[in-house]
Amino acid sequence: MKFMKSATQVAAALGFSVLLSGVSYASPAGSITVTNPGPLGSFSINTAAFDGTSGQIEKLTFDLSGTHCIDGGSCILGESLVFGGSGGGTFAYDPEANGTSSLFGAVGSTVFGFDFTGFDPLNVFTFSWDPDVASNGGYGAIVAELAGTVITASVRFSPSEVFTYSGTMGIVGHDVAANLVPVPEPETYAMLLAGLGILGFAGYRRKQATAV
Repeated sequence: MKFMKSATQVAAALGFSVLLSGVSYASPAGSITVTNPGPLGSFSINTAAFDGTSGQIEKLTFDLSGTHCIDGGSCILGESLVFGGSGGGTFAYDPEANGTSSLFGAVGSTVFGFDFTGFDPLNVFTFSWDPDVASNGGYGAIVAELAGTVITASVRFSPSEVFTYSGTMGIVGHDVAANLVPVPEPETYAMLLAGLGILGFAGYRRKQATAV
């Protein structure tokens, strides 16, 4: 009985530490909103709502492989959007004037994004880009087709701590938006599995003791 009580206490402690590890270093989550100013199917993506953290955003990646075109007359129905080029990004608000951006991603690829320096989450970064499809380089995508885009951000909180935020775009009103939340580190999953294992073993011993 004493062993089972100790095991339960250990499991509870592990579970609590898992909760702490998920919120202590990167909370609350930020968000990214997308609007369509047109013309020619171009989109403006604004990272201004990326707030509530004390870190520096170092990379922002957009993965379009989960998107689906819905205009069967101008594309292969269901194919994903691809990166069709960009006019570059700018910091609309950077009080310290130290934010820089570097675009990556080839035209025609499903993954593109920016590497940053000096990007404080309270700054405002905007850029425009042209979403196409592989079968039509002049495709004029609509906002709803951006749903399914996976956005990943790398945020540095100290010289040795870089954490990942991730989220998937969904339709919100006439736009699409994604709320990025911290992605648990592998150690967090290991602690969770260990806690569940101890809880299961404790339950098994309790059942055995009751049967006797």
